[in-house]
Amino acid sequence: MKILLLNDDGISSKKLAMTRNILDEFGTVYTVAPAKEQSAKSMSLTYGGTSYKQLDMFTYAVDGTPVDCATFALLALKLKPDFVVSGTNNGYNIGIDIRYSGTVGAALQAQYFGYPSIAISSDYHGSKMIEVELRNTIKYVLENNLLSNDYTLNVNLPQDKFEHSKGIKHTKIYALMHKYDERLYEENYVPNRRYYWLDEVPVDSEQAAYLNGYTSITKVVL
Repeated sequence: MKILLLNDDGISSKKLAMTRNILDEFGTVYTVAPAKEQSAKSMSLTYGGTSYKQLDMFTYAVDGTPVDCATFALLALKLKPDFVVSGTNNGYNIGIDIRYSGTVGAALQAQYFGYPSIAISSDYHGSKMIEVELRNTIKYVLENNLLSNDYTLNVNLPQDKFEHSKGIKHTKIYALMHKYDERLYEENYVPNRRYYWLDEVPVDSEQAAYLNGYTSITKVVL
């Protein structure tokens, strides 16, 4: 099995290396990542082309956005992977952040070119859940035939404050509420940014999974 690994945190990301090590158990992994951090780039691309550096037989650093990386890997390198993984992101991609995320953007670009893709995000404050849950999550996706050309799977691992995931929930994107509602409280899942939700979020939402220690899997379409 051939796997393409992308991200938006850059080629030097510790979580990229951890993800690659786990994916190595499932097949041959080709890593194509930005030369430097490209967070919150969504699906932006670089006009006029980009430069790149081949670091070894399976690893490339691209001087561009996450979408540039996906395009370079799939069109220039012609890798033709069985599926694409973007991540593991350092911080969650939930709600409206899905539209800003370079992690999700790279996975959506792979979807655009007709490849099954998974965007994976984790707790900004640690990497425990990558070690504890990522392997099982990939197995779950493969064993349940969840990969498809019709959507991207947006996966958010539980917060590191939990010992392990309480299970995997198939969730929906839930729009963030207006902060002037008196019933709202705040919960931080990305540094330096505040989010406000109603006291009771829908049980099938990414937020409910995040708050209660579950792994969430959401189908995202272009």
